[in-house]
This record gives sequence, C-alpha cells and structure tokens, in this order.
Amino acid sequence: MGLRGILFQAERLHISLVGLGDHDGLPGGLVEIACRIGTMIEAKPFDVSFDWLSAFGGGALVLRGSDGAPSLQAFWRNLAAVIADSPLKPFVTNSIEPHVTLLRDEVRVPRVRERIVEPIGWTVRDFVLIHSLIRQGLYKELGRWQLNGHDDSLAAM
Repeated sequence: MGLRGILFQAERLHISLVGLGDHDGLPGGLVEIACRIGTMIEAKPFDVSFDWLSAFGGGALVLRGSDGAPSLQAFWRNLAAVIADSPLKPFVTNSIEPHVTLLRDEVRVPRVRERIVEPIGWTVRDFVLIHSLIRQGLYKELGRWQLNGHDDSLAAM
C-alpha cells in the first residue's frame, strides 16, 4: 500500500475504545477512578471479528468490522454510559470507534485503499486499562478485568 511505517508487534495489538487524554505524567487519581470503574463492569465474553482494512485519523492503518461488530459495539456503548455517569467523564477526550491499529505512518493513508480482508476474529474475555507512552511506542498495563458476567448488560453504578 506504499506505507513506510512499521507494523505493530502482536503484543501491542488491542482494540481501542476510549481515550482519557494526553497528560504530562500519569495522574494517579485518574488511574484510581478508571480502575474502580473497571471493577464495576459486568459482561460475558463475546466474539468479535474484523475484516475491513482502512485509514483512521489520516496516518493509521486499522482493522474494523464491516458488520459494525455488534457485540463489541454493545460493550463499547455500555462502557461509555458507565463512564458518562462517573467522575471519569471530564477526563474522556474521545470515545473512539472500536478498531485495531496495525500501523502508523507519517504519510497519510488514503481512504481509497480501504478494502475487505480475510476475517480475523477471537473471543473477547477481558478488557484492559493501558497507559500509552506517546511517541515512545510503549504500552503499560494498569488494570485488567475478566468478562465473566451472567448476562449481556453491564453492572449499574
């Protein structure tokens, strides 16, 4: 596709759902609130599949689900609703359309190169709070929660 960026290593791949902003350092209070919310989420594992290769934000090549990934969309909407009703709400800079970033490149990724690819799917069994060290290519896991709920809803606050 003419891109010069380096593909992300497998251990860095994740589905992005919510951004909590760029900060100088890591605000401890923010992490504490996010971790508290993480413990409140109750959902059962669900299947997800991505089959649409596209540009995102100009310089990223990402995978999305051509069918909208309905189970993931439901989890994402419910997570956003819990966050909107919490002290974390002012820190949310964006609620990101669920996607998996494969590569970042300084060259803008043209939209005309979007295409269907062989589906890549798995069962989502947990979700993670990640601290992305901007421009360092590093991710630090700050919290991990298993999906083991008895129904498709999230626990109320």
